[in-house]
Amino acid sequence: MIKLFKRRKNSDNSYIALIVCIVVLIIGYITLNHISMLEDPPLGNTFYIFLGSTLLCCGLLGIIVIIKHLRDVERKKRKQEYLRKKHKIVFLKDTQTKSENKS
Repeated sequence: MIKLFKRRKNSDNSYIALIVCIVVLIIGYITLNHISMLEDPPLGNTFYIFLGSTLLCCGLLGIIVIIKHLRDVERKKRKQEYLRKKHKIVFLKDTQTKSENKS
């Protein structure tokens, strides 16, 4: 399984992590709005309210960090491409090299 993740690109791993964060967000929403509203849940309403709020917060924070990472990678690629195009290679003229060979 580890070799599979090593072979994938960085953006592929980011998309998998984004899907995991969305699933955590959905589980937190269900926990907060449906299970905590039950009459007598097994561990008490407060536990499910706290758990749902924590999962929602972690899911949203994960989504924000992953989207920022993906944007930074794209920005870095564009900047490198721009700098590569901007850089000009200057060759010496043949007359200059011939005069140096004679001396």
